[in-house]
Amino acid sequence: MNNKATAILFGYALSSFASYCYAQNTPLLEYVAQYEASANGLEATATRSLNRTDENSYRLSNSLEASIAGQALANLDQASEFTIDGGRIVPLNYSYQLSGVSRASHTIFFNWDGEVALSTEGDESWQLQLKEGVMDQLSYQVAIRQALMDNTEDETSFSFEIIDGDAIEIQEYRLVGEEITSTPLGELSTLKLEQVREASDERVTEIWLALEWDFLLTRIEQLNSSGLRISLKLKSAKLDGNTIRGNN
Repeated sequence: MNNKATAILFGYALSSFASYCYAQNTPLLEYVAQYEASANGLEATATRSLNRTDENSYRLSNSLEASIAGQALANLDQASEFTIDGGRIVPLNYSYQLSGVSRASHTIFFNWDGEVALSTEGDESWQLQLKEGVMDQLSYQVAIRQALMDNTEDETSFSFEIIDGDAIEIQEYRLVGEEITSTPLGELSTLKLEQVREASDERVTEIWLALEWDFLLTRIEQLNSSGLRISLKLKSAKLDGNTIRGNN
């Protein structure tokens, strides 16, 4: 796989991490986290943050820079703005911008009054019918955290309806169990999830979330159909103003 394609996959891994609408019973805590990533000889650094913009409004954002031999190869900026309404996560706007050796863009505007979403990639646009629970590639990750925080019935699988270009797709995840995960900031107690796929699909997406730190994204391991493995690991973070530290 060439470096251009690998740079795009870095961005996909960061936005990857069931159709449910999850109740928001636990307050969202603001955070900023830095990650290190590697794939196919490339290295990348990423920053992920959740900021409160109003009483019930939030902005989740990712930024990533991939490089090879010290030279910048690609930059990614991704953001989702959403509100909490009646205990539900309601996405409003989503944007994805990749620049560098390859360029790509994707925006989504959610018109809940009109029950339609406008999804735009490059020069193409589509209108998609909205229903409660439909999300974008970032806001569903907040919902996954809420599902785990509010999981009083010991559910082991979750599915989400997510807008992807001209379609609304269902992504399903299942709980694997608890693990101790080694990171640059020490060992963390984590909960492991994996994306559920067809038996014939060789792709693998595994996610680890920090149990003692509000289910913060800690690690991602992803294997694509061509055999390329992408790794993303937490390097440092602050949650609600507190520095995250692992057990050495």
